[in-house]
Amino acid sequence: MHKRNHNERGFTLVEMLIVLSIVSLSLLIANSSYITFRESSTLNRAARVIAADVALTRSYAIRHRTSVALVANESTQSYVVRDAAGTVFVNRAFDAASDMRIDGLDVRMFGDSVTFNERGLMWGLGAVNIDITRKNGGRRVQVNSVGRWRILVQ
Repeated sequence: MHKRNHNERGFTLVEMLIVLSIVSLSLLIANSSYITFRESSTLNRAARVIAADVALTRSYAIRHRTSVALVANESTQSYVVRDAAGTVFVNRAFDAASDMRIDGLDVRMFGDSVTFNERGLMWGLGAVNIDITRKNGGRRVQVNSVGRWRILVQ
């Protein structure tokens, strides 16, 4: 066994390998945590945007005194907010070009739409669920008949 002199400085190869192993393991854990955080953050942001657009749909219906609908195109993960005459107020897409890309959009209502009448009441019975999904999870935006919403984790 070789004894060190007090004049020798530096690290042994074993010490360097241990430090590199610890650092790489820490980076691996941090990266997976970041990916999970980013997925969750994207879902939360998309759910808040959808909820805000539902509230906007109701607001337009009351303001313009006509029925206004949020009409989804589930195959392209997009929707429009338009009135009965066809005037489009909002055109939103959650596709690859969007910073809020989602994998699935499902409006669980007949016609894949949420429609409010001129008094701000939703057409149809009870409440509607709007489900959005990404690889590792999903969110549900629940909207009741008077336009109040809440976001649930799926």
